[in-house]
Amino acid sequence: MRKLITGVDPGITCGVAILTLDGSPVFVGSKRDWAPHDLLQVVLDLGETIIVAGDVSPAPELVEKFSKHLNAVLFTPPLPVSTSEKQHLARTYAVQHELELTNAHEVDALAAAIKAYQHYKNKFEQVEAHVKEVNAQVPVDEVKALVVRGHSIKKAIRSLLPKPEEAEPLITAEPKTSQEERLRILVEELKAKVFHERQTAERLRASNKDLRRQIEELRQEISRLQQKIDEVKSEKTLEIQREREHQRLQDEINLLKERFSSSLFQLDEYKQRFDALKRVRELESKGELILLKPIEAFTKEGLEKAFQLYEIKPKDSVMLLNASGGGATTAEALAKRGVKIVVTCTSMAHHAQEAFLKHGIPIVFADKVEIEWIEGYPYAKASSLKKALENLRKEETTETLKQLETIVKEYREERKDKGP
Repeated sequence: MRKLITGVDPGITCGVAILTLDGSPVFVGSKRDWAPHDLLQVVLDLGETIIVAGDVSPAPELVEKFSKHLNAVLFTPPLPVSTSEKQHLARTYAVQHELELTNAHEVDALAAAIKAYQHYKNKFEQVEAHVKEVNAQVPVDEVKALVVRGHSIKKAIRSLLPKPEEAEPLITAEPKTSQEERLRILVEELKAKVFHERQTAERLRASNKDLRRQIEELRQEISRLQQKIDEVKSEKTLEIQREREHQRLQDEINLLKERFSSSLFQLDEYKQRFDALKRVRELESKGELILLKPIEAFTKEGLEKAFQLYEIKPKDSVMLLNASGGGATTAEALAKRGVKIVVTCTSMAHHAQEAFLKHGIPIVFADKVEIEWIEGYPYAKASSLKKALENLRKEETTETLKQLETIVKEYREERKDKGP
């Protein structure tokens, strides 16, 4: 069976994205109220999943259970992934592979699968190169699956090579087993499976422990190798062996330095992001920028998700990325949070507008405001938002005067018809 990476975005509407180990798409879809056993069957029909990926850390309970049912390695991103980054990853991939993404759940599931593939991509390429180098007659995806589960590349290849000393067992016809015999065989198979699962769990625990020690070991290894080089340089005999050892150790140091440089580059990136966020906080404190807490969908589920992610509280300003689907009930729910301003990217139902206006909450269209996305969050320039609110008040005043003029005109015509 082909080996797969499965990304899952759980919820009332569940999104699933399945890729091969070379990053090719197999399936992307979503369904409302998707029963777990039906979803599991869809995945099993497509192949053997070795990695189950989620888009948040820690993984939701459904994603963890899904990985256990499939006996797959669970992957979650080490750092939070912003909505804008997930959209960029998924949309770019969809264009490259001519896929159609119909909702945010499919976007999140595909982004999770892509993140998992990118995490293991370098290791997969090492597997392909090594199998080709040693000319091993083994299935490459099987080697990748074992490496994901904690095996070294060499050990994984060795375990898949045929054993020449093992002879084919002689197949003889056997009489049909009784029900008791079948049950006994089933029990033995289940015991073997439990034993295998325990071994897998033990390997994963050991692998996790090893990963936690890697940083400290790398530092100690650099020091040890440097000392070893100094010792080799001081030797006067075995010149050829010394030079070879020196070169090998130097190569290891260069590799470690490359890793160290990569870590410094990432640190610099984080510093730049921190400086950018610091600048945003300064502008916020001066009142020059206003955070618009984003709400992806103007539905009950969309509001609950936004309340949980962004902790919307009184006097906050919010931004409706998609106002369709919302009515008076959803508007009342948002108004009870005490929001100050609603900025909408799309048109809104009349009942929702009336509910906001009843609570004195102004509604401003996003194209009337200067908005800048920073680290996945929309920020409005205070001056442009203030101008948009002033224009809105003028429009409301003008509309009120027009209504008054209409009332006065109708009253005069009514009096005229009745006579003096």
